[in-house]
Amino acid sequence: MPPRRRGSLGYRGVHERPSGAYYAEIRSGDVRLGLGTFETPHKAARVYDAAAWRLERPRSQMNFRDVYTREQAQAVAPPPRLITDLDRAEHRRRQRRLLIVEEDERAMAEWRRRHPEDVANGCAFLAERTARRRAERADKCRRKALAISQCDLVNAGGKSFFSSDDDRWDDVWICTLDNTSEGDDEDDSE
Repeated sequence: MPPRRRGSLGYRGVHERPSGAYYAEIRSGDVRLGLGTFETPHKAARVYDAAAWRLERPRSQMNFRDVYTREQAQAVAPPPRLITDLDRAEHRRRQRRLLIVEEDERAMAEWRRRHPEDVANGCAFLAERTARRRAERADKCRRKALAISQCDLVNAGGKSFFSSDDDRWDDVWICTLDNTSEGDDEDDSE
């Protein structure tokens, strides 16, 4: 059998997984031997070389030429990453959650397809609510600006045009409380 070429990672027998880990494997005749999963392609290539030494392959078929004995190859090869029962359970949990999310997305797409009037009503409701909140925010800012100007007028010795039973006096009181608390914060920082 002709020697295998180096892959896109530059190492023989090393493949990248979708998860970002690197998998090492070596072929012996018709059998493919999995050597484990590793964090870097370099570590996976070292394991490949250790297996190549055990299978008595020529040095020309190895990734690194700086190793001269099987014992050296074994010494520089990292142990394979252990996959524990906790890792498997976490993987199953993530797979179940992914399936649930995918099913939810399919159900929502089907709902939107069957009931376009509900989608239109929902969009109209959100647009109306957004417009109402913006109007309330603008009104609050206008009332606060008016209250601040009245506070400044009263503090300067002038007379306010609010009557004593006017609801806008509440804005004035809130404004003066805000101003005193801001002033207290400034005094504390000095």
